[in-house]
This record gives sequence, C-alpha cells and structure tokens, in this order.
Amino acid sequence: DMWAGRTPEERIASYLTYMYERLVLMKELLANDGSIYVHLDYRMVHYVKLMMDEIFGRENFRNEIVWPYGTGGRSKKVFSKKHDILLFYSKTLDSEIQIENIGVKRGEVLGHHMKKNIDEHGRIYWSIKVGNKLYKYYEDDYITPEDVWNDISHLQQRDPERLGYPTQKPERLLERIILASSNEGDIVADFFGGSGTLPAVAEKLGRRWVCCDMSKYAIHVTRKRLLGIGHSKALGVKFQNESDRPLYQKPVRPFYLVTIANYMTDRMHDRTLVINLILNLYGASPMRQTSKHLHGLREKEQEVIHVGQANFPVTPAEIHEVIKEFKDTPFYENGWSLVILGWDWAPDTFERARDIWTRQDVKLKLLHIPPVGKIEEVLKKHEVNLSQAVEFGYAFDEDVRKKLRFIEPGYVRLDVKESGLKVTIEIKDFWVRLPHGYEELEEDIRKRINEAKSDDMKKRYFVPLINYWAIDWNHDGEVFKHDFVSFDKKPGEGHVEVKATHTYGRSGSYRVVVKITDIFGGETSKELMIHVRG
Repeated sequence: DMWAGRTPEERIASYLTYMYERLVLMKELLANDGSIYVHLDYRMVHYVKLMMDEIFGRENFRNEIVWPYGTGGRSKKVFSKKHDILLFYSKTLDSEIQIENIGVKRGEVLGHHMKKNIDEHGRIYWSIKVGNKLYKYYEDDYITPEDVWNDISHLQQRDPERLGYPTQKPERLLERIILASSNEGDIVADFFGGSGTLPAVAEKLGRRWVCCDMSKYAIHVTRKRLLGIGHSKALGVKFQNESDRPLYQKPVRPFYLVTIANYMTDRMHDRTLVINLILNLYGASPMRQTSKHLHGLREKEQEVIHVGQANFPVTPAEIHEVIKEFKDTPFYENGWSLVILGWDWAPDTFERARDIWTRQDVKLKLLHIPPVGKIEEVLKKHEVNLSQAVEFGYAFDEDVRKKLRFIEPGYVRLDVKESGLKVTIEIKDFWVRLPHGYEELEEDIRKRINEAKSDDMKKRYFVPLINYWAIDWNHDGEVFKHDFVSFDKKPGEGHVEVKATHTYGRSGSYRVVVKITDIFGGETSKELMIHVRG
C-alpha cells in the first residue's frame, strides 16, 4: 500500500522495480560463497522468484523453503493461506550448508529397528543393500532439515520475545538461516532490518552484522533490543525443553549507529542553488561577504544561517566548525543567534550540540528543513517554478512558507525530586512538532495541553506522543546506558510510565541524561546534574 501508482498493477510494478534495484546491489555485496534468503508470502513470491532467477541465475537457486503457521482465521471460499516462502539462492555454486550446525544426527531419528554394525574406526552404522550396491548410513552423520520448517512457530501474542513490531520474526528462524549459511566471524546483513532480529541473533552467534532500515522507529527498536540483549535467551545450543534455555547474559559488543544521507535529496546536486532555495524558504537573504559556513541573514530576527549539506547529515563536528567561524564575526559580538538548518542529523547531534553552545555562550537554534517531497508538492500546488525559486533573493508567498515549516526538536519538562540518596524524575510535559499535514491537529492538542487544569489532564495529551524513554543515571559523557526504560508496545496507546526512581550507592554529584523517542521516530534529550547526600 506504500507503492506509487493508481492501480494495483502499477503499485506492483513500483514495488518490483524497487526490489530489483536492491537485489542487484545485494548480489554485488555478497561474497562468492555467500547466500541470500528472501522472505515473502503468496502475493509476491512468484514475481520475485523470476527476478531472482534473472539476477542470481537459475543454476544458483537452492530451495523454496516453506514456513507454515497455524495462526489467523479460516476461509470457507479458499484453502486457508497458512505459510510464507523463503527463496534461498547462492551467488555461485561454491556455497555449502553448514549441516553440522543445523542438522540432527541420523541416529536420533532413524534406524532404531535396524541392526547396527561397527566399522574399523569404531563408528556405528546401518547397511542397506539395493540391487548390487551396499549403502552405509552412519549414526553420527548429520541429516539436513527438510524444506518445510514446521518446527519453528510464528511468534505468539504473549511470547516474551515480542517487541510489538508488526513484522517481527522469531529468533529461531534467523538462527537456522545464519547457522546454515555462515561461520563464526562472518558478516551477515539485513537491508530491511525491522525490529532487529537479525543483528540480535548474529550477535549471539558470534557473527558480525550490518542492519539497515529507512524507518527511524525501526532503528530505535533495534538499538533498544541490542542494548538489552543480555536479558534475552541464548542461542546456538540445543535444548529438549525450550523453557530450560538460559539467558544470554552478555552485553552487546560495540556497534556504530550511522545515518546515511537523506535519500530524498539525491536529485539536488548544485550546492549554491540548494542554499538559495532554503534561504528563500526560510525568509533569509544571502550573506553579503563570502563565507565558508555562514550562508544567510535574517536581519529583523538577528539570525545568521548555515544550511547543511543536502546529501549528508549534520554532525556535531560540523556544528563546531560553524560556531568557530560565527564567533569571528561582529554578529556574535552583537548578540545575534546562529541558526543551523539540516536535512538530516547524525545520532545524538542535538544533545552534543547543546553541550557545545553551553560551553561557548552561543545562541544556537537547530531546525529541520522540510522534506524535498513536501517542498515539490507545495511548489507544484502553488504553481511555483523551481528554477525561479532557486534564484538569488526570490520571495515566497506567505501561504507557501506556512506550509513548509522548519521544525524544531522536541522539548521536555521534567520534575526532579531528591530525598537522601533517592532521586525521582517525572515527565511533566513533552512536545514534538507533528509532521507536515497535521498543523491543525497540532494546534488543537497544544491548546488543550495549555488549557489543562491538572498534570493528569496534560498527560492524556502528551503521553501518547512518547514511544520510548530512557535514563542514564550516571552518564560518562560517551556511552548512553539504558538504566531505566519504559516504552509503549503499540505506539500511540499511551501506556508509558512517566515516573522513574533510582537510589544511588553513595553521596555525590551525578550527570543524568534523559532521552525520549517520539512516535514519529524523533529523539529529544535533556541533561541534568543531580546532587545527593546520604
């Protein structure tokens, strides 16, 4: 339902084009002895199978794996659709299944009624004569699982593994795939990461991993899952009774969280024209003198503007460079503000930038540039020619500028109570700007919050905006530790605890960081200094 097109056929074509381009890239990334598994249901599997034959070659098709399930409703008109498909291909004929990792020994499933023999090496076997040939079957040989995986169930509603992510897969499914087609230390990848099942399983099995997703919410769920991996079940060991499986009990190894370019801006190549367009939209004029990082002015508001790169996220290092240049200008001495407009932002940029401007006494404002798709949509609706809009000093109609807002990061108001070594933090108010198209709803909700006569009434409106929040009760300035976590299993329901309590082991001053992820995937953080006495 997310693919472009007026008819189902056009949407299918859009989806298949999207998949084709990505599968070609995945083939390039694969090692020569690598494998790829594509998980689909009955709607698309036949289309994608033909594409896979073309891209990987029919000779490299290995299996159509059936993954059945018994959940869901039953139909009286058709046979109930109760399975998904995993298309298993290799890049070349060099890849092999690691049978010893996933198979069961023949002696565990076969031959108990047959006479056993022992060869000269002491190995137990059965022999069967077919015609003039004698076949030996050794008890300690591994048997590969069949291509119907009915021993791995889908996640049930109350399964403790469930994270509330709609497309989440069970860890045992990824465990079998990873054990079958990789060795310890290999790199495995999932380019549609979702809830992060692949990196979680790969981490437990000693594989290196890459996980990507276009959704900020998916990345947030994955990060949260990895940071709490020690409390999940261990993998790679067989148990007769799954309830006996121990916890993993190890911390996640260090990993990078990387933001790669805003893909919507890829078609905006000329840096000068991009800067002109954004300054015009923001209501600013270009700098009169040449400057490396300072691009524009809003004289009435006393603001100096920097426009971030269209294809790269703004980083704390970039902000530091901009501030350095800004402080060498008369604008800084005269108390002007510095505004940084960004298409995308590297992780934790807002929090780290706040540290920078606090130390350097700079009035700094960070704002999101409207998405390119939204800009094009509004310009088209108002019949604005893009070639004119990027000209030096073009003046946009006020109606256009109202619909293309530069959104601020969210804010949070916290209540902190200290009693001896015990500290309680409660969220008293939280706000994040709603996406474009929700302006009227945003004004209505904000009005209700402002008019609320009690904290409980306020919570009814702002808590549903919170998907997840966490506290590091003793932040070291580098790694954020999730000491306290509360999250909404279904975004928007508002089932989040807004109060957290911690008791310190001894008196002292502690740096506390609070992070909130909203239902749109944005992150808001606040740093506090707590002083406790025993």
